[in-house]
Amino acid sequence: DTLYTGGNVDRDGYHRTAEAFKNDLEMYYQSNYRMIRLDDYIYGNIDVEFGKSPIILTFDDGHINNINILGLDSNQNLIIDPNSAVGILESFKNKYPDFNVTATFFLNSGLFGQPIYNKQILKWLVDNGYDIGNHTKNHANLKDADISKTQSEIAYMYKLFDELIPNKYVHIISLPFGLPGSRSHPNLPYILKGICDGYSYRTNGVLQVGWDAECSPFHKKFDPTFLMRIRAWDNDGINFDMQMVFETLEKTKFISDGNINTIVIPNNDNLNINIKDKKIIKY
Repeated sequence: DTLYTGGNVDRDGYHRTAEAFKNDLEMYYQSNYRMIRLDDYIYGNIDVEFGKSPIILTFDDGHINNINILGLDSNQNLIIDPNSAVGILESFKNKYPDFNVTATFFLNSGLFGQPIYNKQILKWLVDNGYDIGNHTKNHANLKDADISKTQSEIAYMYKLFDELIPNKYVHIISLPFGLPGSRSHPNLPYILKGICDGYSYRTNGVLQVGWDAECSPFHKKFDPTFLMRIRAWDNDGINFDMQMVFETLEKTKFISDGNINTIVIPNNDNLNINIKDKKIIKY
């Protein structure tokens, strides 16, 4: 925490202190947000109780403060630092069982930077309701990379996950630096689908760095290949900091009707007309 300024974030606004993160989680819960998995959001599986709103947590880069391992207990189970992100999340899981605590961690080749424990960490996370996603092998700038480099960076991580946690990771990429930041960039097709050294992969979702809350998966503008995120930083209520975004969400957020198979809307002006597996209820 000594690296941080202002008590909440570092100078670039990409990290939270343990204290600020705890306050964030408490705010989410008291504001009637309940967590869902990123994969479920992409596929429109919003399983949230009546009157509550879905929220998704994501972490990039696999910093050691995401899940810091202090050692093993007498049964060879991981001892998780209670002030690391997962330690804090687990405490909230116990405090508020209905919070549905989960998160997706997007990793590079160093995983969580703890070679002795990395494999065990991955298994523990997926066994305890968390998800693992792709952040490229070397945190690569995919805007400037050629097609071969783009495919090798992405394929490496998918292949590594296949070896370590087969069929237990999500086919979602968090773009390093949020690049390329354009739907029309020539590398995007190779981010979504490619092959490297005989290994083929596919991607179902692509995340940007920021800047605002994303729309409902049932909205006509929903695009899983270009998903925005709220950046966890404080900036006096401007430039899409947390205060600005959550104040806006009080008027615009998705509120669940409690039924995963229905969509309740005032009109269908913004409804994705291709949705066929949900019952539409107008009021």
